[in-house]
Amino acid sequence: MNDKAVYGVQETLQKDEAVIREIIDTSRGLFKKYGFKKTTMGDIALGLGRAKSSLYYYYTGKEEIFEAVVNAEMEELLALIRESVGNARTAKEKLVAYCQCKLDKLTQLYNLSDVLKSEIAELHCMLSAIKSKFDTAQVELVGQILTKGMENGEFRKISPDNTRLFAYLIVSAFRGLEMPLMVSDQNCPRLDIQIGSFVDLMVEGIGISKSR
Repeated sequence: MNDKAVYGVQETLQKDEAVIREIIDTSRGLFKKYGFKKTTMGDIALGLGRAKSSLYYYYTGKEEIFEAVVNAEMEELLALIRESVGNARTAKEKLVAYCQCKLDKLTQLYNLSDVLKSEIAELHCMLSAIKSKFDTAQVELVGQILTKGMENGEFRKISPDNTRLFAYLIVSAFRGLEMPLMVSDQNCPRLDIQIGSFVDLMVEGIGISKSR
């Protein structure tokens, strides 16, 4: 393949990537506003100013576009988490940064349209593979933070199996917050201002150490 042909292929790929990004961004706004069920391929095409038939060149249907939107959201969240964790100095600060990013994302979820929030449970099976992929990435990241903390003396040493277990529990704790407890507002803790306390409890526990 000559240089001109190679350039032509690269240009086509770049155009395709730009169109895919445009489809994802437009669809994201529509899904958040109207929900998954009420949003149609026609709505997406109208929002893009394109013929509906052109969408099928990139995606088989609305379900595949929705999966692409969720995957993009997860990729963006993971990139933000890694950046925040990378900017923190100590292992404990890295855990706080992880927790804060997750809390910020949960806040965004709470602000979704009521119709989309009501559909999330129904869409769980469709999105299970994507969620599994990113849950695994988070467990690995938190495990690395814990290992670093043990290496530099911030955390007491535990076995690799227990390190992964603890990382799993931390990630699971935030997964549980996606379905908040039905308690009165006055009894609901202010997670946004208590992230540090949450991490303290995770790292130090609530037991009283006994001198030997």
